[in-house]
Amino acid sequence: MSERIYLDNNATTFCDARVVEEMCKVLSSNMGNSSSVHAMGQEAKACLLEAQRTAGAVLDVSPNSLIFTSGGTEGINYCLRGLPRGHVVTSCVEHSAVDATLSVLEGQGVAVTRVAVGEVGAPHLDEIARAIRPETAFLVLIAANNETGVLSDLEPIAKLAAERGIPLVLDGVSWLGKEPIPKLPGKVFWCFSAHKIHGPTGVGIVVVPAGVKVEPLMTGGPQQQGRRGGTENVAGIVGFATALSVMQQDFESERERVRALRDRFESHICGSLDGIRVNGSGKRLGNTSNLAFDGVDGETLLYVLDREGIAASMGSACNSGAVEPSRVLMQMGYSRERVLSSLRFSLSRLTTQSEIDRASEIIVEQVIRFRAKQGLKS
Repeated sequence: MSERIYLDNNATTFCDARVVEEMCKVLSSNMGNSSSVHAMGQEAKACLLEAQRTAGAVLDVSPNSLIFTSGGTEGINYCLRGLPRGHVVTSCVEHSAVDATLSVLEGQGVAVTRVAVGEVGAPHLDEIARAIRPETAFLVLIAANNETGVLSDLEPIAKLAAERGIPLVLDGVSWLGKEPIPKLPGKVFWCFSAHKIHGPTGVGIVVVPAGVKVEPLMTGGPQQQGRRGGTENVAGIVGFATALSVMQQDFESERERVRALRDRFESHICGSLDGIRVNGSGKRLGNTSNLAFDGVDGETLLYVLDREGIAASMGSACNSGAVEPSRVLMQMGYSRERVLSSLRFSLSRLTTQSEIDRASEIIVEQVIRFRAKQGLKS
């Protein structure tokens, strides 16, 4: 088998060598606890504050608005569980961190409205407006869908929320590093995760708008201005800040390069095979391609591609060995057959043209072979 080709970057990315280097400096130093008053503790504190300033500068927000967490899931839980209780408006294609948390809150008596998205893959502004009630406490939406890459229309949604005086919580995990972060009106929360931008796993950021009261999810010590108890993960936070700095370098040119590679990938596959459909008709992230292969079992194709050295993803979950269709794709109104024939391919700034060309060749070859066994034309 030739060198492996990694096309599952929406699941996680490889940690950048520069990030590893900066984290190792922290881990190999003799720093103390960042809450300690002695010199070694204050060295850790200084390191933490510098990383916070760096992250704030890249995200173009006040450093004091940042809360460092263990990742996107904790950040989302912090917002959804900590904001005042009331009716919640969301979409039917949220990440499980949102969907499962809201299901728990529903069991506790919280009313939730999940707005339909159709084959576009993102909620329409009018549908969100109709879902808002006088008792609506906040909106929570995925900024860019992790399965399809479809983008939510953030500016008019944020304007609507601001006009209604409702906080907007954005799951920005898939957005970060792929689209510029817009300046939005109103009280907007952003939740991010380092491992989606070539940073370390286990560290995230919540951007908290000024003037919004949120009850801490993690109670304990007075760390992070009393908003999240527990000794800070200094090395991880430094890693995230470094990943943000690296991300900022050549952002626009890399964004366009990756989009061109994704388009090249889709063009080759769609031009070589019949019965290939892109899932999600809305505007998409430039790194994401969710394709349905008519007449092909997606699970089988995924395993075959893995054997051939290509890492991709099927938008589904395995329970007791049974493959269930992707909740996101099913909610978009696709047939079960189409959903079970779909795979997600996601690129990063480490992806090369030679990898894309080789991967598309292998995919076409394997789909032709699979269809031939089924007596189908390609």
